Amino acid sequence: MIAALVSDPDWRSGIESVRKAGAGLICLPLLSFTPYVAASLDRAGYEQAERPPSPTWREALEMAGGAWLSASLYESEGEGVFYFSGRLGRKNGDEILWRQRRLDAFPGRYEPMFAAPGHEPMRVAQVDGLGATILMLGADLRSPEIWAEAASLGVDTVIGAAAEPSDLWQQTEHTVVGMATAHGLTTLVVNRDSREASPDWTGGVIARDSTGSEIAETGQGLFEVGVGS
Repeated sequence: MIAALVSDPDWRSGIESVRKAGAGLICLPLLSFTPYVAASLDRAGYEQAERPPSPTWREALEMAGGAWLSASLYESEGEGVFYFSGRLGRKNGDEILWRQRRLDAFPGRYEPMFAAPGHEPMRVAQVDGLGATILMLGADLRSPEIWAEAASLGVDTVIGAAAEPSDLWQQTEHTVVGMATAHGLTTLVVNRDSREASPDWTGGVIARDSTGSEIAETGQGLFEVGVGS
């Protein structure tokens, strides 16, 4: 399986380029909210939420062709009900949903103001070459309890998405590497790169096999991955 970790906020061009390179799995950080709503106190950000099935997600799936796609979205399930949602699926195929459970609350990270914590059970997708796979988003990646829950389900692979500045991303990297190694999980995590509206995002990716060893990039954000590789 060739996996692409695309941190570029221009996700349309990112999908197009890695599909041409033969990616069978495309991992994006964010799709449907720019600038990141939780970085301000402006309640106008609620207007960026999409009702599922998200038109942006469906567009991205179409662009991905038959490749697996993962990304997070800002969704509204009704008046005043908002979530940071993660989706993993493929066109005309299987799809799972994960809603971020842990929400950061400190200056510059006002997530509880814009979203409710997820409460759905952890769902597992059977991804070609990666086995039983789950999603995590943002602060969930720094939660040992959520990692332990994934391990208890016997999953093989964790895919994660984040939009974090350098200091928070360093914390995330430390926890992800430690938890993935402790539980023997292949891990693919992508952090959103900077843009003019949010210059503090640092970008970055984590690609580790089940032993905790780095998976070498083959070029253009591409990684040859597989359970036990």
